[in-house]
Amino acid sequence: MIAHHLFEDDDAVVKGQAAPIILREYQVRAKAAVMAAKDRGLHRVMVVMPTGTGKTTLFASLVDEFDASYGESSLVVAHRSELLDQASARIALQSPRLHVGIEGGDREAAPESRVVVAGVQSIGRPESKRLSWFQPGLLIMDEGHHAPADTWQNVMRRFGSYEGVCFTLAVTATDHRMDNKPLHGSEQSIFEDVVFRYPLRQAVADGWLVDIRGFRVATACDLSKVKTTAGDYNVGQLARAVNTEERNYTAFRHWSDIARDRRTIVFCVDVQHAKDVAELFRSHHITAESVDGTMNRDKREGVLRRFGSGKTQVLTNVDVATEGFDIPAVDCVLMLRPTQSWGLYTQMAGRGVRVLPNTVDGLATGEMRRRAIADSDKPDCMVIDVVDLSDKFNLAGPDREEEPKPPKPAPASVAGLVGLPPDFDLQGQSLFEAAKWADELEPARKAQMFRRPTSFDDLSTVLSEVDLIRELSIPEEVLGVSRLAWMKTGESEYVLPCGSSSYDRDRRAIMSIDLLGKYSITLRTASMEFPPVPLGADLGKAFDEADRLIRITFPDCAPIVQANAGWRGKPVSEKQVVLLKTMGVEDDVICLLENMGQAKALIDQRKLGGGVRRRRPTA
Repeated sequence: MIAHHLFEDDDAVVKGQAAPIILREYQVRAKAAVMAAKDRGLHRVMVVMPTGTGKTTLFASLVDEFDASYGESSLVVAHRSELLDQASARIALQSPRLHVGIEGGDREAAPESRVVVAGVQSIGRPESKRLSWFQPGLLIMDEGHHAPADTWQNVMRRFGSYEGVCFTLAVTATDHRMDNKPLHGSEQSIFEDVVFRYPLRQAVADGWLVDIRGFRVATACDLSKVKTTAGDYNVGQLARAVNTEERNYTAFRHWSDIARDRRTIVFCVDVQHAKDVAELFRSHHITAESVDGTMNRDKREGVLRRFGSGKTQVLTNVDVATEGFDIPAVDCVLMLRPTQSWGLYTQMAGRGVRVLPNTVDGLATGEMRRRAIADSDKPDCMVIDVVDLSDKFNLAGPDREEEPKPPKPAPASVAGLVGLPPDFDLQGQSLFEAAKWADELEPARKAQMFRRPTSFDDLSTVLSEVDLIRELSIPEEVLGVSRLAWMKTGESEYVLPCGSSSYDRDRRAIMSIDLLGKYSITLRTASMEFPPVPLGADLGKAFDEADRLIRITFPDCAPIVQANAGWRGKPVSEKQVVLLKTMGVEDDVICLLENMGQAKALIDQRKLGGGVRRRRPTA
């Protein structure tokens, strides 16, 4: 067994060493949420936490709690033999008073076991009589998104999950089934609730996982004819479509350009695909091996051991390096296997987000942890999406005599992990930085990103638009207290341009706030300035009085200064465009203006000496 290469360091244990559970803050909250769910009468719940955040530590602590608080024994179910050894060792060392047994293969748990860690294949077959003597009060399903499978359902029925006899907890990095159907949220769902969710984005922000840099590699491979089976591409058809010399080499060439020195996991469609890609890497003098479920255990562990030690740089695989497989040194994931399953994609992408050992534990704040990660040998993880043609990008029109077919689900992608459009091109920038910038967009503008292909560079234009519209709009604090189109020109100053008359030009009102929070207004023209008028500290009353003074002093200015004047919503005029260009305003800024009101505000802003602040998202 090679647990020190396959499993998370915060979950890994060494025989003979005491390792008391010290929960991180989010694990404390997760544990409390599970206990609260039991207390309020729920029977089947989920906890969703990203790979690398210590799910084994969490459920080991819950096993101890259920024994101490309720006198209940526990059953932990997993689907890989390595996971059985890992979980049992962790629980035994964290709770030495509890007898922990393993049930799976040729191993049988002793009758005195208070905790049993079992393989689902051994106890989930309909005819299985194993553990007929065991009556747990807590059932933990590791990688619980597999719960819809028949063997897992047999386990739940056998031990009373649906009758409330056995409190059931599923821990997983994704609450999506592989067919994308929900695991919770309705009366027909397997689980009643997700009682705790720790998003990947939050884990990165808190400094427990590394950031992701996303890349897209376009190919000419056509997936439009590949059928969908049980929520994902048909494997046989997919393999024939994507395992081509041209596509494999295109992916390799891009990997070589950006990630040649990185420890890389490559996800392939089938065994032959994995072998072909490994051979391609080797032909270019990169140490690479393939691994798949058809190998015997000794050979598979040998491959994984060499990859874990660094003797092998690139590991190509089929359905092996997804769950329970965590090598912290992996800092690149190459997605050669298109998938419509967000659950599967989440599992694959999660293989590279773990922090190197001894990097962040013991540091008190997220800022300290992020700084430590940035200074480490693994500051981030590259995820390279190989993107093929699909229905969405097919330019050929449908046959007019045929009924239009509903579009297939878009292939999962790294951008979609944080709610960005699946076809958003990060261009090698930070996934979470892009998500942060996108959060600033108004819903309507964010929706536009989903209607056309968008890249990280496009965000600079979109964000400049957001800045521009914000600067040229009536300040939020003034809306509702004034009917005039005030502009904010500083932290403590508002200006209202009031046009010109036959006897004076450049009329304006200036509202300012002093250090005591009291408002005053000054009216001025090109030829004179009126004394400041104090208005008090109440915002609403100050603007009411300011509006009255403006109407008295400049009685003909109403059509210009009214915020709801009809002309403001009309398209930008040619005269305004010419004037803006003579003021030196760039064409790309002018194109962002939506109406005459915004153009007028920008002209006034330039006359007052202001400019548009431009932004570019930075990683």
